[in-house]
Amino acid sequence: MKIVAIILTLFLASCAGGTPVDYLRIHDISPPSLQHFTHCHSYGCQKKVEVNLPAKTKRKLIKNFTPAAKSAEEERAQIARAIGIFETDIGAITGTHSDKYGTFRIYKDENVNPADLQQDCVDESTNTTTYLMLLNQMEMLHFHRPAFPTSRQPFWGGNTWWHQSAVIEEIDTAQRFTVDSWFEDNGHPAYVIPLEEWSSGWNPLSPE
Repeated sequence: MKIVAIILTLFLASCAGGTPVDYLRIHDISPPSLQHFTHCHSYGCQKKVEVNLPAKTKRKLIKNFTPAAKSAEEERAQIARAIGIFETDIGAITGTHSDKYGTFRIYKDENVNPADLQQDCVDESTNTTTYLMLLNQMEMLHFHRPAFPTSRQPFWGGNTWWHQSAVIEEIDTAQRFTVDSWFEDNGHPAYVIPLEEWSSGWNPLSPE
């Protein structure tokens, strides 16, 4: 019943124009700062680790956003790479560096509990939302702002499983894009996809 309540809360908050801070509050997470933010893992933010942004990660991010993007499209490519940078460095701190794509992975080592290594789409989208907020605080984003995460429902638009993603909004046009890191192993650049396309059931293996 807890997951149903969370899904309903997400839906109502999104419809009401909720903010990223509102979303984090649903998971009892405080607004992030470069000195202190929360990292989720183990399916649905069951486990949380408090971390700060390493200096080396900040340097990588600055390099990634230099020179500054000249268009929203260029900035979306920078954002995609930045999520990979965050995942690589923060994963090394939290132990989620071995996270594999998807949710239900099978590990050959019977002594390993996949839930201790894996992140589902709730973990991924929550962490990505935090990373987007940090990028905004660092004044890296000029064409976009972080938005409330979105979800797509089973059997709607060809979907067969409930799925959630972080979201950015283009400032000038108000067009929204999902920033989805769930489809690849930890450290891979995120997929930045127009919200309408993602909502219709997009995944990277879909035929063109």
